[in-house]
Amino acid sequence: MPNVHEHDKQWLKGRLYGLPSLHKAAIMQGYKKQPSRREANLYVLQTTKAIAKVLGKDSHFYSVNVEDRDHKRQAQYHARCCIKIAAASNGSLLNTYNRIIHYITGYQITPPKLSEPVINNLKADTLNQTELAQVVGVLKRANDESWWKPKLRRQHNRQIETISRLLNQVNKHRGIYASNITVDNFKTQWQNNQELLENTIATNELDYSMSLAELSQLNVSNPAIRKAELMVRIRGFEDYAKQMGYSALFLTMTTPSKYHRSYSKSGDENPNWNGATPLDAQEYLNRTFQRIRASLNRDKITPFGFRIAEPHHDGTPHWHLLLFIPTEQQQALVDTFEQYCLEEDGDEQGAKQRRFKVEYIDPDKGSATGYVVKYVSKNIDGEGIDHDSYGKEATSSAVRIKVWASCWGIRQFQQIGGVGVTQWRELRRLSKITDQSLDWIEEIREAADSSNWSRYTELMGGVFCKRVDQLIRPLYGNANSLSAKSKQNPETIQQESRNCGNHPENSGITLSESENPIPESIAAFPELVSESAPESAENRYKATADTKHDRLELKTNRYGDALIKQLKGIICLGVEIITRVHNWTISMATKPKPLTWSSVNKCTSLN
Repeated sequence: MPNVHEHDKQWLKGRLYGLPSLHKAAIMQGYKKQPSRREANLYVLQTTKAIAKVLGKDSHFYSVNVEDRDHKRQAQYHARCCIKIAAASNGSLLNTYNRIIHYITGYQITPPKLSEPVINNLKADTLNQTELAQVVGVLKRANDESWWKPKLRRQHNRQIETISRLLNQVNKHRGIYASNITVDNFKTQWQNNQELLENTIATNELDYSMSLAELSQLNVSNPAIRKAELMVRIRGFEDYAKQMGYSALFLTMTTPSKYHRSYSKSGDENPNWNGATPLDAQEYLNRTFQRIRASLNRDKITPFGFRIAEPHHDGTPHWHLLLFIPTEQQQALVDTFEQYCLEEDGDEQGAKQRRFKVEYIDPDKGSATGYVVKYVSKNIDGEGIDHDSYGKEATSSAVRIKVWASCWGIRQFQQIGGVGVTQWRELRRLSKITDQSLDWIEEIREAADSSNWSRYTELMGGVFCKRVDQLIRPLYGNANSLSAKSKQNPETIQQESRNCGNHPENSGITLSESENPIPESIAAFPELVSESAPESAENRYKATADTKHDRLELKTNRYGDALIKQLKGIICLGVEIITRVHNWTISMATKPKPLTWSSVNKCTSLN
């Protein structure tokens, strides 16, 4: 029907109130495709009820607003409500805990988890001091607006994207990989984050300063470094596999039809779609792969390699796996993958052709690394590729894929087997070790420094070596305690980082008090500062621990239920090597640049 009936305009306006203009336009397109006034109104009614269900609200009341300031206001509201709940609980810890958890879950937020023994002791009123701190930590989080805000923002982003998928706005004809409204949201947030990093200064004890924006370009936050490191590791696995006489397989796992929102060619709605989100599809792939690995372990088949998760045009994830395995075990591995990939809805049309694919990589025709480089590139920055799988410009598609991964919290790259990369990164911070008694560590450091992942893997114990058995392990310490421990331990070596006098990228960063307050959003960048989140003085809680010579003050997190752990260096057969030698103070720039603000919620009238 081409026009809205005069008597329906007010009702229709009320049903669409609060929706962004892109969602309104999509609903109105569907409205006008209906054959009659009755069918059109029923379509709007059913669609808006489905939207209300996504938002966890009554079908007669819902509102969508993507302005960031709403998240802050909502966070303050929820924190105040939890404070009131705690105040009205008559001093019963169990009653307070149950009511707080009920409140949090009522808003579709996952509450902090406590172990079953702690829950049982809470019910029996037999909590020890550590368990009591954990329970109180849950209550403190619920009373803290800074705990609520990122969760509300993440939830809202996913709700917006779920609604966009419901309205079939995520496909190669409308918004490939992620909806246009979500892409705009994340671009604005990224710009704000970048400006915040530029306004935040790290200063060490030598009075050397650098902005967090500059620091972010020196680690894997930089797409170029991230891609280069991935390719080095993949190539190292290939070289290691060649030495062992292994073969390479390239496998693709996809989901059943019910997880896909729309058809790949036309973009039309898939009638088999059951309302699943990309998270549901990712959970299916994770669950299937866990069963595959369990079966392979029973058969003593242990491949190693990398897994890449990327989206179909409608945002539904699929996996590519580059695996190395003894040639005689190839077929058994392929049969196991095929069995479990077809176990759910394996008889539907096209399942055997699309659900699982395998390609045997012939080294005479090309390397395994060269085979997957395009998949790595198109999922990071699109450099070196003209177009993606759907003919879209690769660099712009890479941005949308990044939005997709950020929105749904999907890990794009995962190493399968092999040794740890944390030790690799810490070793690359070090200059040459001249102590001849530590030549065995220097050999591993040299392999890491020369980007020889194959040799590094071999020296660390081999590709099948368990993490606890690897020759070098990461060294973590409690905040404010490691310096005193180092004085007591004669085997601790404080190895100077290369050019550590002026370059913060070669050392760790420890937060400390500053005259300038630190915005809470800095906590979103732990890889740039440290593993400890910034906290105010009034929320700082300190516990003490007895040592042989000192009483060390161990700093806990702001909720007092866990000690703050910081990566300090590496430990090799009892020898500690400190790679993060500087202490850093974080402060805001004297004249910070104003942050960009942009509202994506462009609600318009029906006309």
